Amino acid sequence: MSGRRVALVTGAGRGIGSAVARRLAADGLSLVVNDLDESSAFETVEELRAMGFMAIPAVGSVAVPESADHIVDAVREEFGRLDVLVNNAGVTRPAMAHRMTDETWEFVIDVALTGTFNMCRSAFSLLRDVDDSTDSHNKKVVNLSSINGIYGTAANANYSAAKAGVNGLTRALSREWAPHGINVNAIAPGYISGTRMTSVQENGGDFGLPEEVIRSVETTIPIGRVGIPEDVAGVCSWLASVDSDYVCGQVIEVHGGMEIIRVADYA
Repeated sequence: MSGRRVALVTGAGRGIGSAVARRLAADGLSLVVNDLDESSAFETVEELRAMGFMAIPAVGSVAVPESADHIVDAVREEFGRLDVLVNNAGVTRPAMAHRMTDETWEFVIDVALTGTFNMCRSAFSLLRDVDDSTDSHNKKVVNLSSINGIYGTAANANYSAAKAGVNGLTRALSREWAPHGINVNAIAPGYISGTRMTSVQENGGDFGLPEEVIRSVETTIPIGRVGIPEDVAGVCSWLASVDSDYVCGQVIEVHGGMEIIRVADYA
């Protein structure tokens, strides 16, 4: 078993997940980079390796229980331990609720909520079984939620419900797993640039927001700017560190003071 701490980050091929992987690698952890898209996963891995960090890919869908098991198996086979699990994988399919199809609803729930549960369930034994007398850290699970899961957002009932579920899952697991030395917390980002949800929506596209909505949202952030993935990665770094060993079951909002993205009824 390696003495270096190991982190698994899902959805790490781009955006927040990629930024989290870079930050944790800089903090000295070995990285397992998951993404459904193979090329994106390998791109992040190669970037980390070029900077001198240890990283391996683990391609697969968190929405499929067997795939989640295989992702964790890759960690076990390569490193024999897991210290930090970051559940970042998620998708959006915006639509007004009365126009939302079953497929659109289920797709987002399956990835963002069920996928988070799948990864937690698959990783529990490996997180719990780390036994290294030189390591004073608790083991850490960080789930990526959203302020949409706290306040709700029009045209994103599926995403808002999924992230609200992530918050509930985080609090439930924190109670179950704290006795095993595993801290479970969540981060609820607000408007963060460079993600699928906050990109400019192309005509007929499934991702992003209309440009006029983005411009309007930018004026509502008291801190005076939109967030960047590194803002979230910094909080994740703290939650993954020994400094947060007494923090458990929390949903930390990271949004520059903005309480909610007020999306117009555009869909």
